[in-house]
Amino acid sequence: MENEKLIFCGNNELFLSKDLIEQSNESNGGTAFRIPSLIKAGDTLIAAIDKQSCGADWGFIELAIRTSEDGGETWSDIRTIAAPPARETRLTDDCYASAFFIDPCMAIAPNGDVIMLVDFYPECKGLHNKRLLDKKKIPYSMYKNKMYPVIYDRDGKFYLVIENGVVLDNHYNETEYRVADWKGSLYKGDEYVGNIYLNGKTGKNEADAVTTFGAPLKAPKRNYVFMLRSSDNGKTWSDPVDITGDFLIKSDGTFIGVAPGVGLTTQDGRIIMPLYVDRKETVSIYSVDNGETWHRMTQQPYSCNMDEWQAVQAPDGTVLGLGRQKRYGKTPLSISHDSGKHWIKAKPTSLYAPKCQKSVINIGNYVFCSHASEKKRANGVITIGRFNKVKGQTVGINWYAEVEINKGFFAYSCLTQIDDEYIGVLYESQPSSYICFKKYKIADLID
Repeated sequence: MENEKLIFCGNNELFLSKDLIEQSNESNGGTAFRIPSLIKAGDTLIAAIDKQSCGADWGFIELAIRTSEDGGETWSDIRTIAAPPARETRLTDDCYASAFFIDPCMAIAPNGDVIMLVDFYPECKGLHNKRLLDKKKIPYSMYKNKMYPVIYDRDGKFYLVIENGVVLDNHYNETEYRVADWKGSLYKGDEYVGNIYLNGKTGKNEADAVTTFGAPLKAPKRNYVFMLRSSDNGKTWSDPVDITGDFLIKSDGTFIGVAPGVGLTTQDGRIIMPLYVDRKETVSIYSVDNGETWHRMTQQPYSCNMDEWQAVQAPDGTVLGLGRQKRYGKTPLSISHDSGKHWIKAKPTSLYAPKCQKSVINIGNYVFCSHASEKKRANGVITIGRFNKVKGQTVGINWYAEVEINKGFFAYSCLTQIDDEYIGVLYESQPSSYICFKKYKIADLID
């Protein structure tokens, strides 16, 4: 298609047709890909993706990026920025003997840093087999007025992991154990004894990953939210940091996950990141210190919306959250008048889409939403609207036009403003492993 550029392309016929994998190369390729995130940092476009070993929502999933410094005309070679610990990898979806990342979401902090939140799971199949998750194990505990991760031995006895990876026993005495890095490498004295996110022995390794074995002390099997940071427009990235303990509450259960796409930095400098709980209620977390700490309103822990969602801010400061409907129909809508601290459930907005993630951004009073337009995940469009005001306050969006992105399969997508003239969209153009980019003149969309 004219103006369409292939950014990530799988190379395995199990997940993509033979004629398409011929386009996979060292610059764009890997076994499989899903879940795009796209953002502009300085003069650089950053495209982030789940780089998968088996084409499923589990297995060995790394975080990878490509960047463009000329508005999306040319792109850097693909680069992995974080790889999870694994004891076994396979190129088929019958293997889940690996921790994994999934669902990146980026935002630009007021100081210019790129903040990326992403889900992280220990060895399991995540939401696709909840029986493997540790529903009764507490993942964090308070110690000296701060929340710390909890790990467990085979008898169910708990230990705390405090600063510098020091491990305390259940009487808060220091042990010989220490967790040496974010990946969960456990040492007893100077002896490496395995990884806290894995179970059992090292097995097959078809994805050419660094593999290891499970430790005698283990983190609860559940979803965690990790944060990465780049202070140089995506050239280098920090190690992932677990921030889940900043905002987790008991009613979240074993899953509080990132809604993929982009976050929102408000006019008053608050970073709002969209999360959700077990495919149900949405969660709004925020930072007022460039992502150093994260918060959640205790009076209103959920955001009056549902499932994966994205947010925009109108010129008058009102924040609108657009959710993912249960089936084809109007899009759920919630509204905040205080920069995402409190939310009001609104009537669904008249944007019709199937059950699928969508992306939404605004430029001034204009709103752009990329989504599938059929009753199934097909025929991508950008729908254009304007914020609707009643008595001087934003109450919704009036949608008035749409522009085609593609014909055929269309699923997850992400929009960003490239410059004063263009916006870009990164989107899944096949059921797996074929992620494309297009850009559009803003003037043509709003005309």
